[in-house]
Amino acid sequence: AGLPAPACWEDLTKPEYKGMVQMANPNSSGTAYTTLATMVQLFGEEGGFDYMKRLHANINQYTKSGSAPIKAAGQGETLIGIVFMHDAVAAAVAGFPIVTVAPCEGTGYEIGSMSIIKGARNMDEAKAFYDWALTKEAQELALQVNAFQVMSNVAAARSDKAPDLAAIKLIDYDFKKYGSSDERKRLLAKWDTEVSTLPQ
Repeated sequence: AGLPAPACWEDLTKPEYKGMVQMANPNSSGTAYTTLATMVQLFGEEGGFDYMKRLHANINQYTKSGSAPIKAAGQGETLIGIVFMHDAVAAAVAGFPIVTVAPCEGTGYEIGSMSIIKGARNMDEAKAFYDWALTKEAQELALQVNAFQVMSNVAAARSDKAPDLAAIKLIDYDFKKYGSSDERKRLLAKWDTEVSTLPQ
């Protein structure tokens, strides 16, 4: 397209990117909800929703899946996909013409987790799996399957292609507040009313 690569969230709202940005719908995608919650935390609620409205003008499609925008970018169906960085790295490693960018203003992130349900059947087996999944050996299996998330076990070897958290400006993401069901429902209802209904 001959356009400069965006470096910041704000760049994605520039007129030259109209119809060239894709992200998932935050109602169906945790990735996109994380983006929405990140904007609210970065810019305040009013500023975050103002940003989402301006970004909406450049969106060509809200996908169902959070990783779909990077697949579309890799296939030339869109120029920019807003996704978790490890998905972009995986697409680039697979040979697609993808460049990953960590926005200059800062960005949110996810923490993948596991839980054991209280009173679950096979509790001993569940605990054994949990313990195994946290081992160095289990987490190093990511290297065999080209998974580029940052490992929770610091002793586990990681790919040199995985995101380097020291080089990314991370926000102090409030998982308690923005992970709560009530706050999620409230923000999604506001996005549905104030953003998704706007013309493009």
